[in-house]
Amino acid sequence: MRKACGRLRPRARVALCLLGASACLAAAPSRGVGLSAAAHGRRPPHARRAAQDGRVDIRLRSFTPTASGQLTIEPSAEGGRARLTALALPDPQTQARDARAYVVWANGEGRIVRLGELERDRRGNGGLAFERPAGFERYTVIVTAEQSADAARPLGAPVLSTRANEATALFPQPVERTEAPSPATPAAPPDPGATRPTRARTVAGDFYAEVDGALEARGGGRLIELEGAETATRARGAARAAESAGRAYVVVRFRDVPLPQAAGAGVYVMWAIQPSGRLVYMGSLPADEALNRADIYVRVAGFQSDDFDLFVTAERRRPAPEPSDRRVLSTRNARHTIR
Repeated sequence: MRKACGRLRPRARVALCLLGASACLAAAPSRGVGLSAAAHGRRPPHARRAAQDGRVDIRLRSFTPTASGQLTIEPSAEGGRARLTALALPDPQTQARDARAYVVWANGEGRIVRLGELERDRRGNGGLAFERPAGFERYTVIVTAEQSADAARPLGAPVLSTRANEATALFPQPVERTEAPSPATPAAPPDPGATRPTRARTVAGDFYAEVDGALEARGGGRLIELEGAETATRARGAARAAESAGRAYVVVRFRDVPLPQAAGAGVYVMWAIQPSGRLVYMGSLPADEALNRADIYVRVAGFQSDDFDLFVTAERRRPAPEPSDRRVLSTRNARHTIR
């Protein structure tokens, strides 16, 4: 693990742009990031830093048996853009008498700041995106059950929490400015497998910005945890998913997944299972080091909600008309089955 104050490798992102059955695969801009000077180059002992992009993932402590959560902080000019994702939260009334809502708070620098309501879906999953509270270099994030979503201060029982001052301010390092495409000339979509150059700012209509925007509009998206199947038992993955205007938007990160050649396959393919049992082809995955080092971005039409599971299969070649029986990863505690 590199030191947080050291120079990090450029951030990589891979796009699976799918409209119908067509797909394109591309790598995204590189960007170096690091901790703020106030953090003194130290990361919280229980936070896991993503080696490629400076992102910090913090698993939340749970004070109720069913619930779990994660806080992800990415560098921003404001000192860190955070996404809190919670799974299987029970009804607030089970946590505190007369409670009606879950509220997220930041505690630091001798102050408590209300960050917003953590809204839940019918499965008890929810999320909230927020910027670092102004003036906080290190802070604690707490979720409590309150009588009102507009509570001015925390009075209810804590449900999820980081450890004390585990969240930190994150600022991007200066990047080399390169000439951006002329606004009068739309940027052409990248060729499959091509690496996009670093740019000073995001071009309007940028695919990655569209996916990120859809997830942020849904509080960071629904968290889907993936675990290795018989073909790759040590493999793991975590995806954030959202639906907007009939499209599914997914960002997924894998780790410890063997390359297809090592598994005797030509390509890995990711699929979605909808509640009806319908399968959707989500695209083929990178067959090189980007498989475990890049954020995989996906946009697929034909969805009416984010209620779907994901799985990955090993295939001989692409395109794959249907999934093989060689599972590489599957959704942990999957809700839907193929019919």
